[in-house]
Amino acid sequence: MDLAIWDYPPAEFLVSGFTSGAVENPFRIRRYRPEVCAARLVEDDVDVALLPTMLALQGSDAFDVIPSVGLVSWRYPYARLVWSGGLHDFPETIAYDRRVAQERTVARIVLHEHYQVDPTFVPYDDVPPAGLLATDEDAALMVGPNVPSLQTEPFEIDIGQEWYELANYPMVWGLFVTKRDRATEEVIEPLIDSGKAAEENREVWVQAQETTKTLNDFYREDLRTALDKLAIASLTEFRKYLFYYDVTEDVPDLPFVFLDDEEEEEEEEDA
Repeated sequence: MDLAIWDYPPAEFLVSGFTSGAVENPFRIRRYRPEVCAARLVEDDVDVALLPTMLALQGSDAFDVIPSVGLVSWRYPYARLVWSGGLHDFPETIAYDRRVAQERTVARIVLHEHYQVDPTFVPYDDVPPAGLLATDEDAALMVGPNVPSLQTEPFEIDIGQEWYELANYPMVWGLFVTKRDRATEEVIEPLIDSGKAAEENREVWVQAQETTKTLNDFYREDLRTALDKLAIASLTEFRKYLFYYDVTEDVPDLPFVFLDDEEEEEEEEDA
């Protein structure tokens, strides 16, 4: 089986139970940009993929979402909105890579809901994050694996932290997804086990990374693999906002798929 994950360090942590050998790995792991992971899944080039949560929800009629595991964080240094004016001089235009639709949507939500501003997001093609700072726009939405290391303007906000301050829940950035009715036990169990193993071996993984103190703190304190009650509550809020902001035609379903024994356990808990 083929598993597509993002070419970001947080995604590597999510599957580190496999790569460390702590959990038996049934997958060939392939690494792409987030939107390419989605394309590979749609084209049947992979069996399961880590999808941006917004894409998984937009395609909820066609996908099954693996329960209990996902890419969750309280902060997210891989998505930053940068400008020079600060909170007393918000930008009127924001440059962004049109491929980062989810981060653009989250930024739009937090700016409107948290700061009551509605700047214009201006899409660019084939412009790296650092290059967005050189455009004629007032601000740049910088997203990607190299963003934490980039030198930026005097003022910036962390989109993940802004979501937390707005919703009071961590942001769920990515979900493991298969096409509808293809999430078998052989797919579900290893992914859940790898997420648990990643949490158990977090310190070993962090110490093996060559990174900054800020990122070390992020990996230790802010990054999570579990879709716990807080993450589910965050997903509920996000689904509502996608509808309110006309991203989806209605509040999208959350198409988790469970094994039979997991469904029985949930029914017993709800009883």
